[in-house]
Amino acid sequence: MTFSHPRACIVAIAPAALVDQRTLWEVSVWMKPLKFSFALMIHFATLSFLAQLLAPRRRAGAVMTVFVWLAVAAAAFEIGYIIVQAARGRHSHFNYETVSESILYGAMGVGALLLVIAPFVMGLLLATQKDGDRSGLRLGAVLGLLIAPLLTIVIAGTMSMSGSHWIGEATSDAAGVPLFGWSREVGDYRPGHFVALHAMQILPLVGLGADRIAPALARLAVWIFAAGQTTLSLTLFFQARAG
Repeated sequence: MTFSHPRACIVAIAPAALVDQRTLWEVSVWMKPLKFSFALMIHFATLSFLAQLLAPRRRAGAVMTVFVWLAVAAAAFEIGYIIVQAARGRHSHFNYETVSESILYGAMGVGALLLVIAPFVMGLLLATQKDGDRSGLRLGAVLGLLIAPLLTIVIAGTMSMSGSHWIGEATSDAAGVPLFGWSREVGDYRPGHFVALHAMQILPLVGLGADRIAPALARLAVWIFAAGQTTLSLTLFFQARAG
């Protein structure tokens, strides 16, 4: 698995962000490409690390290979389109202003689905692997790889059908939560989406840390954190829906 192309995008985009003063939603047009490049880098780095828990025959098998390459192709398309739209000073998400942009945004939705299907497939392969590993890391990887895609599909799907990540009247990210831009004035689906998606990083880390600190309680700790993260994500989701 590779996460080199998101890193290359960050290197290429950063200088543009420093000299290009154009904005969308009152933030730099290059903010979204930078955030997505960084997120994709973390995503593929996570999959690369957790793939080492799979038996070699499963890791290099046809099922995993196909879904990984689909995810890589989807990521390349997604970040490519986001960068092109930023260069044009146009929105990439929730943009139905032209036929071509509507079609390409729909294609982004398919790409996003492929990006979360790959970890879900990895989670299934890991969950059904009979090798006697009962570590917190293993459980955290399984739960993270299964929970994150399911919650993400629910929240991102609702967001897409709503036609916006906001519930309420908002036109700017500038007054939102620093760095993230999440609205502090109206409902915003993005916090719940963020918590959901990053379960695949947080839960394995919880398991890894618990294995070292309290091995006998490692699996319990993972289950508790999994329940807490799921609850938090859904709470933020329903809070956003309430406006």
